[in-house]
Amino acid sequence: MKTFFSMILMTGAVFAFNPEGYWFTANNDAKVHITKRGDALFGTIVDLKEKCRDGKPKVDMETNQPTIGLEIVKNFKPDGENRWAEGTVRDPKEGKTYSGTIEMPNDNQLHLRGFVGIELFGRTSEWHRATKDAKIPGSESDTTCSK
Repeated sequence: MKTFFSMILMTGAVFAFNPEGYWFTANNDAKVHITKRGDALFGTIVDLKEKCRDGKPKVDMETNQPTIGLEIVKNFKPDGENRWAEGTVRDPKEGKTYSGTIEMPNDNQLHLRGFVGIELFGRTSEWHRATKDAKIPGSESDTTCSK
């Protein structure tokens, strides 16, 4: 019986998914690189489907910083198996920052939930794993922004 419970505990550890790596955001608008600093997760936009607006590189609507290179996932800490919480997520289109949680139902899906105040009233975005060299489906082939 003791061996049976030990096996169950060991199999649970096998199902811990790793969020580090590259991810396509919902609607394939961007590719984000998620890394760990200590125990916390951080994510930076490394590519955009549409890189330009009015002939210029897209920028965060509030800070006017270039969107590519912008850290939008910050300081998510482990909160149980395959879950991270107490972090913030930035929406560069709106120029707003939200509290957030991250859950991974499997190794190739990431659910990022952003909310103000209460998690119940938030919105979840489903991201899909990518590779470093993967191009965003439907992305612009021209990487320069000029008119």
